[in-house]
Amino acid sequence: MRLASNRLAFLVAVLKAREAKGVEHEMLEEILLRAASMAEAVDFMKGTDLGGFLSEYGAARFDEMDELLWKYLDRYFDRIRRLRPDPSAARLMDRYLHKYDVANIISALREVVFQRPANMIPAGTLFNQGLLNDLSRAQSPGEIVSVLVTGGMAEYAGPIRRMTDIDRRTLRQVERGLDQLYLQMLRETLEGMDDHEILLRAHGILIDYLILGRVLRAAASGMPGGIDGGGVVSGGYLLTPDLVRELAGLKAQEIAARLEDTPYHAMIQEVARQVEQQGAYVIDRIMEPERIMRVRELLSPRSLSLCAVLWHLTFKEHELRNVRVALKAVEDRLPPAEVRDYLAVSL
Repeated sequence: MRLASNRLAFLVAVLKAREAKGVEHEMLEEILLRAASMAEAVDFMKGTDLGGFLSEYGAARFDEMDELLWKYLDRYFDRIRRLRPDPSAARLMDRYLHKYDVANIISALREVVFQRPANMIPAGTLFNQGLLNDLSRAQSPGEIVSVLVTGGMAEYAGPIRRMTDIDRRTLRQVERGLDQLYLQMLRETLEGMDDHEILLRAHGILIDYLILGRVLRAAASGMPGGIDGGGVVSGGYLLTPDLVRELAGLKAQEIAARLEDTPYHAMIQEVARQVEQQGAYVIDRIMEPERIMRVRELLSPRSLSLCAVLWHLTFKEHELRNVRVALKAVEDRLPPAEVRDYLAVSL
């Protein structure tokens, strides 16, 4: 136990040091205001871990940068694994990063259904095992299952094995099943860890925001009942499946009123107000910064804890998200005022 605690303390210290070398919000502001090229954008990230990585390649277009950002993320987490973190931290990281495997599995299924090339993310267990090409070349659900079994991810094969037809409706059901399975397995992993009460609360909050986004987008589309029972995600912190089914029949203002006694009330009120004026695209713009803020406030202060590890995984993902938004704005010559609100709060 002492050895494991020392290894966790060392890992958290390293992660905190690397957070200090993250891309700061002020750098993103400089990129939005002053960068006229990818090279200039990278120059504004000088001194950061990500900036140092990108400067080695000299990418000139956003699509090249996007590929490099994924490459960086995978290499970054591989560097953390090489620190030989204690078993709990390693298990948390591996399970959390299965989200990229699930995204790739869904992409492969869409390729089978729609007969168009899959867009694979170069991250996750299957990628690290060299199986991503096999997954992208799969021509049937059965071939996808075979790749998962070979890669030691047979637990995700269940929803695919139950596919009875290869069509849009079945695909949608399987996608939901895979998403729900990932969230359930992540929850089970967190349940057996120290500080699991806090870890599970953070996990539940993330699910609450996922649910609220779906419900609000359905309401904004003019189809407030668009989330059926099969689309309800369980495991939320405040939003139970029964409550979600109730919300699914309401308009945005009615959802805000129904959640008046929750911490989400003011945010949903603002979404409801702006959706009427600007459309559904404002939902993520308003919700994303608050989601990150809540998780950061819950997890980040708890040093010498797996909470700090879970926060760091979230931190790196959203650092890259912010940089991706800023780089895309540079290439498309977007006015800074149109982009700032899409950047997560200062990490």
